[in-house]
This record gives sequence, C-alpha cells and structure tokens, in this order.
Amino acid sequence: MAKELPFPWQQKVLDAYLAPPDALPIKINIAERAIAARLNDPNLGRYERVALRDGLSALRALIAECRSEPARTTDENKKKDIA
Repeated sequence: MAKELPFPWQQKVLDAYLAPPDALPIKINIAERAIAARLNDPNLGRYERVALRDGLSALRALIAECRSEPARTTDENKKKDIA
C-alpha cells in the first residue's frame, strides 16, 4: 500500500509527473495553482513551506525536461511508423 502524502496539494504535483505529454500543461498549471493557494496562507508551517518549495522545484524540473524534449508532430510520427 502506498504511503499517503502529507499535504493534499502534493497529489497535484504527482499527477503532473504521471500525466501523458498532451495533458502536461494543464496538470502543471493545476499543481502550480494548488501551491500558490497554500503559499497565500498566513498560518503556513515551516515543514509545509519547505515542502512547497520542493514541489515548485520539482515542477520547474518537469517543465525544463518537457522543453528540452523535441515535440514530435503527427507527420513525424507517421514517417517513423512507415520507415
């Protein structure tokens, strides 16, 4: 059985990492919004603040990885399937 995440917004970050490429932009946006909502809480604890910083770093790494991978168009996919 998987261990439960300590904060609900962490599931949004995990969902972004598990999303298929075509769903990544929306999943990343959802995760960023969840983090932003928590950062606006004036009673945010130190442990969660550190976790939020780590979550943002993880999303930045995911975005950078997505940008570095060339997107293959449908025509490129067809050419590769034919070859």
